[in-house]
Amino acid sequence: MDLGEDEFTVGRPHPMIDYSLRNKLIVSEGKKPDTAVLLLDVVLGYGSNPRPLDDILPAIGEAFGSNASLSIVASVTGTETDPQVRSVVVAGLEKAGVIVMPSNASACRLAGEIVRRLAKK
Repeated sequence: MDLGEDEFTVGRPHPMIDYSLRNKLIVSEGKKPDTAVLLLDVVLGYGSNPRPLDDILPAIGEAFGSNASLSIVASVTGTETDPQVRSVVVAGLEKAGVIVMPSNASACRLAGEIVRRLAKK
C-alpha cells in the first residue's frame, strides 16, 4: 500500500513526514495472524521525519509483540550527512528486530522470498 497516494495525503502531511497513519497500519496489519511480512521504507533528509526512530519504533514493537511469526523488512534511503544519520537509523531498526536491506529493490525481493517460503510449508 503506497501511503504517498493522494487518498492518504489529502488534508494531512505526507506519511514520510508524519508517521501516524503508517504506525496505525503497522500495528493493525502486524497484529493479524495471517500477516507474514511488512515491507517498509524509511526516507531520511530534509523534508522528511526528523525523528524516524522515535516515531516508528513503538509501532514496530507493538506489531512484533502481537505476532511472533511476523517479519519486518525495511530499506533506509539516506546518507550519513542527513540530519537523521543513516547508520543510526539502520542500527535502531535492526536492534528492534527489523531486517534492513541496502535498497528498496533488495527489501522487496527478500519480502517476496519470505512469503514464497512460507507458502511452501
